[in-house]
Amino acid sequence: MRASKRHPALPIGRAARLAFDIDEAREGCSKAAKLLLRQKRLDEVQFEECARLDEALEQAHRLLKGTVRDIVWARIERGSRRARSS
Repeated sequence: MRASKRHPALPIGRAARLAFDIDEAREGCSKAAKLLLRQKRLDEVQFEECARLDEALEQAHRLLKGTVRDIVWARIERGSRRARSS
Protein backbone atom coordinates (compact mmCIF):
# COMPACT_ATOMS: atom_id res chain seq x y z
CA MET A 1 0.00 0.00 0.00
CA ARG A 2 1.44 3.37 -1.04
CA ALA A 3 1.46 6.44 1.14
CA SER A 4 -0.86 9.11 -0.11
CA LYS A 5 0.84 12.14 -1.68
CA ARG A 6 -2.22 14.29 -1.21
CA HIS A 7 -1.97 17.04 1.33
CA PRO A 8 -4.87 18.12 3.50
CA ALA A 9 -7.15 20.49 1.61
CA LEU A 10 -6.62 24.13 2.44
CA PRO A 11 -9.78 26.23 2.85
CA ILE A 12 -8.92 28.48 -0.10
CA GLY A 13 -12.55 28.90 -1.14
CA ARG A 14 -13.63 29.83 2.37
CA ALA A 15 -10.75 32.28 2.67
CA ALA A 16 -11.74 33.91 -0.64
CA ARG A 17 -15.33 34.15 0.59
CA LEU A 18 -14.11 35.73 3.83
CA ALA A 19 -12.23 38.36 1.80
CA PHE A 20 -15.50 39.11 -0.01
CA ASP A 21 -17.33 39.37 3.34
CA ILE A 22 -14.68 41.77 4.63
CA ASP A 23 -15.22 43.93 1.55
CA GLU A 24 -18.96 43.99 2.30
CA ALA A 25 -18.24 45.01 5.90
CA ARG A 26 -16.16 47.90 4.58
CA GLU A 27 -19.14 48.99 2.50
CA GLY A 28 -21.15 49.02 5.72
CA CYS A 29 -18.55 51.29 7.32
CA SER A 30 -18.75 53.61 4.34
CA LYS A 31 -22.55 53.81 4.54
CA ALA A 32 -22.40 54.44 8.29
CA ALA A 33 -19.85 57.24 7.77
CA LYS A 34 -22.06 58.88 5.15
CA LEU A 35 -25.04 58.77 7.51
CA LEU A 36 -22.97 60.26 10.31
CA LEU A 37 -21.85 63.10 8.04
CA ARG A 38 -25.46 63.93 7.13
CA GLN A 39 -26.42 64.53 10.75
CA LYS A 40 -26.69 68.11 12.02
CA ARG A 41 -24.18 67.40 14.76
CA LEU A 42 -21.35 65.09 13.87
CA ASP A 43 -20.65 62.45 16.51
CA GLU A 44 -16.88 62.63 16.22
CA VAL A 45 -16.25 59.64 18.47
CA GLN A 46 -18.50 57.38 16.43
CA PHE A 47 -17.07 58.73 13.19
CA GLU A 48 -13.51 58.04 14.42
CA GLU A 49 -14.50 54.49 15.45
CA CYS A 50 -15.99 53.93 12.02
CA ALA A 51 -12.75 55.09 10.38
CA ARG A 52 -10.64 52.86 12.65
CA LEU A 53 -12.80 49.84 11.87
CA ASP A 54 -12.61 50.53 8.15
CA GLU A 55 -8.80 50.80 8.31
CA ALA A 56 -8.52 47.50 10.19
CA LEU A 57 -10.85 45.78 7.72
CA GLU A 58 -8.86 47.23 4.81
CA GLN A 59 -5.61 45.82 6.18
CA ALA A 60 -7.16 42.40 6.80
CA HIS A 61 -8.74 42.41 3.33
CA ARG A 62 -5.48 43.31 1.59
CA LEU A 63 -3.51 40.65 3.49
CA LEU A 64 -6.06 37.86 3.02
CA LYS A 65 -6.73 38.62 -0.64
CA GLY A 66 -3.01 38.82 -1.43
CA THR A 67 -2.25 35.58 0.37
CA VAL A 68 -5.06 33.70 -1.38
CA ARG A 69 -3.85 35.08 -4.72
CA ASP A 70 -0.26 34.01 -4.05
CA ILE A 71 -1.28 30.49 -3.01
CA VAL A 72 -3.55 30.01 -6.01
CA TRP A 73 -0.87 31.36 -8.36
CA ALA A 74 1.76 29.04 -6.86
CA ARG A 75 -0.56 26.07 -7.36
CA ILE A 76 -1.15 27.04 -10.98
CA GLU A 77 2.59 27.36 -11.54
CA ARG A 78 3.28 23.96 -9.94
CA GLY A 79 0.54 22.37 -12.02
CA SER A 80 1.84 23.82 -15.29
CA ARG A 81 5.40 22.68 -14.44
CA ARG A 82 4.13 19.16 -13.80
CA ALA A 83 2.21 19.17 -17.08
CA ARG A 84 5.28 20.29 -19.02
CA SER A 85 7.47 17.62 -17.46
CA SER A 86 5.00 14.80 -18.20
